[in-house]
Amino acid sequence: MKKILFFTFILFQFAPSIVKAGYFNNTLQIDGVTRDFRVYLPQNYSPDQSYSLVIGIHGLGDNMTNFANAFWEFKEIADSQNIILAFPQGTDNLILGTGWNAAAGNLGIYPSEQYNDVGFIDSLTDKMQREYPIIKEKTYLFGFSNGGFMVQRMACQSNERYAAIASIAGTIGNKVYDCNPSRTLPILHFHGTADLNVGYTINLFGINVDELLKKWQKINGCDPTPISINIPNTKVDGYFVTQYVYQNCNERLEFFKIHNADHILLNAQKNDISYSEVMWNFFNPPIVPTAIKENLSSASINIFPIPTRDKINIQMPPNIQNNFLNISIFDYTGKQVYHSSNNISGIHQIDCSQLPNGMYLITATDGQQLASEKFIVQH
Repeated sequence: MKKILFFTFILFQFAPSIVKAGYFNNTLQIDGVTRDFRVYLPQNYSPDQSYSLVIGIHGLGDNMTNFANAFWEFKEIADSQNIILAFPQGTDNLILGTGWNAAAGNLGIYPSEQYNDVGFIDSLTDKMQREYPIIKEKTYLFGFSNGGFMVQRMACQSNERYAAIASIAGTIGNKVYDCNPSRTLPILHFHGTADLNVGYTINLFGINVDELLKKWQKINGCDPTPISINIPNTKVDGYFVTQYVYQNCNERLEFFKIHNADHILLNAQKNDISYSEVMWNFFNPPIVPTAIKENLSSASINIFPIPTRDKINIQMPPNIQNNFLNISIFDYTGKQVYHSSNNISGIHQIDCSQLPNGMYLITATDGQQLASEKFIVQH
């Protein structure tokens, strides 16, 4: 009997390692308060593998279950990309419903102001990293509306645990007085120009979109004027999307402006972009595949013009000119969209007229040297 009890105790202690794939709820204690969160373990989850962690923070009046369901596309991405998802639950507020202490409010009303939500999210991150095989350097935050404000507060005041953040329809709250982080990190933002809840230009709860971008442009050391990319408008949804990519940053900064859109979420079934797909591509940008990099030394490459409309010019460094080169282009998801093998001399030109608008990575190798660079197609 004692042996049975002992093994039952051991099984209970290590339960997170043997939980099956799918959704389940859990709790943790922070400052004497029990807080709830929802976890998704991807299909074929195994404690012997390594995973990224993506934490999603819901908006005012919402809850962790609804928000997890709203991001069903991220669940599909998680299954194929080895991602564990976590969705914390906000605290109840009279009339307003569940929310976050994001330091964003108006008329003296600041949701959940009495709770330590910065500490809660950090504690949740620590718990997930402790109990699951998560790569700490691949831990990311995103949030919508009040949750977007919360994510921005984390980026300003407690970002050491996170590799990048994304905010949707939520900027920096009007009680965040100290957004001077000692550590910079990649920032992605989405906002609809017709948002009536969190206004694009007149934001009653914090700074507006232009002020947000200007602040992070300075913090991340970017050039002041970004490159703009018009996303192909293929869905009849009444919106069109412009992507802004800031250049020469210490850490990346991107913005998706959703023209005519209100306080909504976009998905690939109905809209030109999927927030889930864009966020994951931003969190986990394409890199030169390992098979290409092995046993190669790096070299520089000169590409022009950027952005390009139809053709891109490649000027190779002297040490790999006049050689037989393998040239590949990868899209934002890491998919190879072009490959050629040519004897290159001087400047080589590639036709990009059939590539959709967006950001790409080009690589060129002679088998000994590898050159790679990003470029933008804007028709």
